[in-house]
Amino acid sequence: TGSVPVRPPIPGLELAMTSDELLEGADHLYRSIVIIGGGVIGVEFATFYSDLGCSVTLLEGMDRLLPNMDRELGQNLALILKKQGVQVCTRSMVDRLEQTPEGIAVHYTAKETPGCAVGEAVLCAIGRRAFRDGLFAEGLTPETNGHGLWVDEHYQTSIPGVYAIGDVSSPVQLAHVAAAQGAACVEHMAGLSAGVCMDAVPSCIYCRPEIAAVGLTEAEAKERGIPVKTGKCVMKVTAHAETGAILGAQLMCPNASDIIGQLGQAIANGMTPGQLLAAMRPHPTYEEALSEALESLAGKL
Repeated sequence: TGSVPVRPPIPGLELAMTSDELLEGADHLYRSIVIIGGGVIGVEFATFYSDLGCSVTLLEGMDRLLPNMDRELGQNLALILKKQGVQVCTRSMVDRLEQTPEGIAVHYTAKETPGCAVGEAVLCAIGRRAFRDGLFAEGLTPETNGHGLWVDEHYQTSIPGVYAIGDVSSPVQLAHVAAAQGAACVEHMAGLSAGVCMDAVPSCIYCRPEIAAVGLTEAEAKERGIPVKTGKCVMKVTAHAETGAILGAQLMCPNASDIIGQLGQAIANGMTPGQLLAAMRPHPTYEEALSEALESLAGKL
């Protein structure tokens, strides 16, 4: 059943569109747009509309864009978007929306200072929630895990014989995660051994340049008490300081979504920088930067 956009109780938010609604009306080019939310959906639409020549204001409540990803990615992306003409406002909490003769006004507070952004359209892009409204008959109440359905290791809900995969039950809302879970679920039903490695799930953001990440960030590894070393060259690769096993990677370059797969494969198989460097990478490609980052990392291990 997937997921649906979240609409928080902000006065006047009914004036804003969700990403679903914006895509349905994509035949209209807005002259200006205010985007609430600097996560994946928000930055992708900011890039898209900016490239079309639209005036874009991007509001994010946290201290940086892409707050759930490596800090450097969000900070660098903000600089790039600003150079592309996007007005980026972080630490900006939306208070209310109102219709004015000039357009829809979004009133917000940034560092205790009131501000206002006006756009012909407003996009509310602050996340999605599992969709299960009216899914189960009265008296049939499945166990939940937060907003989503609880499932066991084989994706079976608390109701025997009822399985759930994808956004309705997974904390990671990505199409390729749903596809992998679906395949594993059906293989289990057929008596085959199957599972999904959630430690190596690639995340791709289709902004400009592309961003892709997999595994742990340097900060996440340190929070878990894991000793790490990193190597950088456009791309950032993190490895266990003692075993050398690659733990995570963050890429910010053209074709990042095409390159990230090999790093997910490395994480899933416990590979080291030295093992990845055994493969030759073509010239001239952005993939060459991966070799540079791996060489930098290997020299520290």
